[in-house]
Amino acid sequence: MIETVKLIERVTEFATNPDVKSVNKILELKQLLVSIYSKYLNIEKTEDVEKEYKDDFEFPYNDLKINVGKNFPNLDWYISVWDVHKIEYEKQQTTPKICSGLGDPIDDITDILKDLLEVKWRFENNSENDALWYFHFLMKHHSEQHLVNLLKYLKDLEG
Repeated sequence: MIETVKLIERVTEFATNPDVKSVNKILELKQLLVSIYSKYLNIEKTEDVEKEYKDDFEFPYNDLKINVGKNFPNLDWYISVWDVHKIEYEKQQTTPKICSGLGDPIDDITDILKDLLEVKWRFENNSENDALWYFHFLMKHHSEQHLVNLLKYLKDLEG
């Protein structure tokens, strides 16, 4: 778990420090997110924590987003497609109906890092089991989609 915490500590710097030092921030972000995603995918089944833990942390979204924006000033909106596994055809057309919208990479990064800051806080203040349960829960129900969309966008930026 020490490796997971170290990954989280490094990647969340992009939200807590407006001027992260890195040779290539985009590449490092991708590497860190892929490593964290791998940790999530390889996590063993976690049980809901029966013990009541405190959760009096505060991570102001807007402050985190400002720092992320300063670390990644060149990221811009992108098109996102939803439910790519579902192809629906209009009754009288052969063209598939596509569900798409705009994605915001700064919001994606901020949402992911805000969730990871909570996980880090739980490692430090509650228990490893509590932190792992929330890591799995937050990734599955929130951060995973942001992460996948963001990685696709960053890959497409490379051409």
